[in-house]
Amino acid sequence: MMSDTAITGVTFVAVYVPDFEVGYRFYSEVLGLEKEYDMGTKACYFKLGKDSGLYLQGGNKPATYSADTQRAAFVLSVASAGALYDRLKAAWVRFVQDAPKEMGPDYFWFQFFDPAGNILEALGGK
Repeated sequence: MMSDTAITGVTFVAVYVPDFEVGYRFYSEVLGLEKEYDMGTKACYFKLGKDSGLYLQGGNKPATYSADTQRAAFVLSVASAGALYDRLKAAWVRFVQDAPKEMGPDYFWFQFFDPAGNILEALGGK
């Protein structure tokens, strides 16, 4: 029997950026996320799949990150990591890796920066 305090999943992830409009354009236009609803003038909620989402909030102080910085991270699920990598490359997005890394049979992973400098990760097929 599961206890009342057992963690059962991730409901949504949160991304904090200094400039909401710049962040919104990146997450909606470059990543292609669909906004489900606004949450005030500097925040919104994007739907991710059936049961989760991404909360974006602007007006935060910038932080700097590098590939070896201690931080929490989340991994976006995508059908084709290679296709997303190419799409992001065409949009001049900065990457941590030079190409998606094979993580196992038919799984490829890479890290990239959003305009605020947050490091995001993606995992999917070739």
